[in-house]
Amino acid sequence: MTGLARLYAEAGFGKHESFASAVSSHPLARQAGLSVSRVSIGRYLAGTTVPELVVARVIVAVLAARLGRSVTLNDVWPVTFAPAISDLALRYERSLPVTVECVAELLSCEMDHARARALAMLDFAPVAISEAITGWRYGLADATIDRQAETRQVTHRQVDRIRETCAWFAGLDHARGGGLVRSAVTAYLHDQVAPLLRGSYTDAVGRALFAAAAEMLQLAGWMAYDLERHGLAQRYYIQALRLAKASGAQSRGFDAFVLVRLSQQALNRDHADEALYLARAAHDDIALTTTTPAVRALAYAAEARACARLYEKGDAHAATACRQALIAAERELDAGNLGDEPGWIGYFDPPELAAEVAHSLVVIGDTTAALPRLDEALTGKSADRARDRLFCQLNLASAHVKTGDLDAALAVAEQAIPTVGSIMSSRVHSRFQNFRRSLPVGEPRVAAFNERVHDELAGVA
Repeated sequence: MTGLARLYAEAGFGKHESFASAVSSHPLARQAGLSVSRVSIGRYLAGTTVPELVVARVIVAVLAARLGRSVTLNDVWPVTFAPAISDLALRYERSLPVTVECVAELLSCEMDHARARALAMLDFAPVAISEAITGWRYGLADATIDRQAETRQVTHRQVDRIRETCAWFAGLDHARGGGLVRSAVTAYLHDQVAPLLRGSYTDAVGRALFAAAAEMLQLAGWMAYDLERHGLAQRYYIQALRLAKASGAQSRGFDAFVLVRLSQQALNRDHADEALYLARAAHDDIALTTTTPAVRALAYAAEARACARLYEKGDAHAATACRQALIAAERELDAGNLGDEPGWIGYFDPPELAAEVAHSLVVIGDTTAALPRLDEALTGKSADRARDRLFCQLNLASAHVKTGDLDAALAVAEQAIPTVGSIMSSRVHSRFQNFRRSLPVGEPRVAAFNERVHDELAGVA
């Protein structure tokens, strides 16, 4: 029995005609203008004919809706249609139904140990950035996204539950790092969110659903980024960007937020030009939609970081552009009411901006001006933002090293040691090791510091 025949029987389709009708009436089939006959269904079930990819995607979506669980191309045609890991979910798809299936396939791979390991090893792909920016900026808006499937109607209460769950997971991420709950986030997406995306909904509920799903996909991408799984993070970001686009006014600047996340990642992988393009693309979203002061400030801060790196790479004019962007970021945040910000950007407050300003100032060589901003950032970070506080401590310690104050640097770094051991973040551990490598070799005070690190963090950092 073929994989298709097994799932067809499990789904309870009694006749080929009913299955053909379900396939032909699916939104993805209607969008592609295709129709499937009962004769073709019989051939697919017998394994004598393999459908085209677009038909295979619709068949998988119909089976998933009827069974009420995730079904992917790999489940039905593991040899013929299983996408190469390197291609999986990397495209910004024009078709919204295809995007839904790409998201489902990505999440299914995350549930498969072997494929999840392969995904985790992929690096950031800069070539995908221009396509994502172009598709997002110039692609046609989704005129309507209402959808009818053989499932219960999705409700606003279910959408609200996604948002509540996402906020809870985000709080744990801030406190303990992406490694603590990322597997739970992807499992929730796979088990709860993907079936809703494949469900039935009105246009209004659908747009709210895509906005909430985009927030959670972004969070899964952010956590992958925190664990330095860059290819995986990029895929989640691109799919989150597409769903945010489909949500329309529901996103309220979330497109810009995802573009900034991609910009931060591009910069982390040393693609400064792409980071700048992404930050400026975020400004396009800000110009076209109703956004908030924190979103606007964040986009300017991302632009400043990219310009600072370009200066570091030899572009002397980029330092001026960096300072201008920092001034704009502070102006925007000062003009806003932080109580009106969406929850997903609630972390971007004055202390966070102070940390961003300090980072860029250090990169362009103005470490003295950065020190008071780092003190301001560290003072303002609450205990439930442990990872953010730790980055501030490490940045402050590094700044003291640059100014030649080794005692101050080690004093700050020693305060960070206990937290390093409690945070499940590869970025944190890499940053801590980079700080240690920046310390002067052979210095007795450094040797004492390293001995304490060995005693307290053996096997951690």
